Amino acid sequence: MSKTNDKPDSLTPKPILELYSFGEQHFEKHLIQDLDALKPFLEKKDLKFWLNISSIHDSNLILEIADLLSIHPMVIEDITNTSQRPKIEEFDDHIFVLVKMLYSKNSISEIQTEQVSILFGQNYILSFQETPQDIFDNVRIRLENPKGKMRKLGSDYFTYVLVDAIIDEYFGILELISDTVEKYDDQILQNKSNINLNTIHHQRKTLRRIRSSIWPLRELISIWKKSEHPLIKRKNMTYINDIYEHTIEILEGLELQRETMNSLAELYMTQLSIKQNEVMKTLTVIATIFIPLTFIAGIYGMNFKFMPELEWKYSYPTLWLIFILITVMMIRYFKQKKWF
Repeated sequence: MSKTNDKPDSLTPKPILELYSFGEQHFEKHLIQDLDALKPFLEKKDLKFWLNISSIHDSNLILEIADLLSIHPMVIEDITNTSQRPKIEEFDDHIFVLVKMLYSKNSISEIQTEQVSILFGQNYILSFQETPQDIFDNVRIRLENPKGKMRKLGSDYFTYVLVDAIIDEYFGILELISDTVEKYDDQILQNKSNINLNTIHHQRKTLRRIRSSIWPLRELISIWKKSEHPLIKRKNMTYINDIYEHTIEILEGLELQRETMNSLAELYMTQLSIKQNEVMKTLTVIATIFIPLTFIAGIYGMNFKFMPELEWKYSYPTLWLIFILITVMMIRYFKQKKWF
């Protein structure tokens, strides 16, 4: 049984349904409240429409959409189960694409992962998101352009544009990771106390999580490229090859950052070892200086009755002078040897 995202009514966000109806010479945008408003657009075979649903927590709404468009039950199960890995599945009259959307503002620790399900048929594209937040603003702007390709080419091209927008955001995430790794490298070399092994380990886990979200995308696009489904036009393969190359580039970049993060852990341990060696060297120098002083103090601390120096009135200041001379000479010697 798949994992669902049912929540109490008080916590369930109200779905936002964005409907875009378009053709080469036609464009309309609607915010609809129910699926009755969608039915007239299904009858317009000369137009296409994109329906973007901002929440998957309303199971009744998802089921209504499935009944309206004759969507396979397995697709509904995948849409509502947000633990799925990226994949593509083909059915008789529609194709299902599932990808992971990543976004962050400040640091890789704040990177959020959201599942995006895209379903496209002959004249429609459906996208299902977990929250209203997305990265499709540029897609919306392009769709408004009457001279753009999005209105002229098929629904498979539209799906490519959505996936491409998600992949483009990966590059921003990769740049953020690179900046973070570089910052950590500088802080470790400068012996900043706010970076420790736990911090590095946490970021390594984040990198693994990001990689696990992106890695299956390569297989997804590879299957897309080889597909012979009638909904996938061969003339659009150039664009699919483009996002495949971008995916490979991102995965290679993530692998490089992962290796760099491992190197940071080694660098941190090296710096820690150097610090410990510096401390040990300082303690060794201090101990070495006190060895002759302790030896002399030990001699005159013995309880012999006949020690002529004890009867001399200048013996005490003389002994201090000897201590000082020995200390100065040893410190000078150590500095010449560059031991500290």
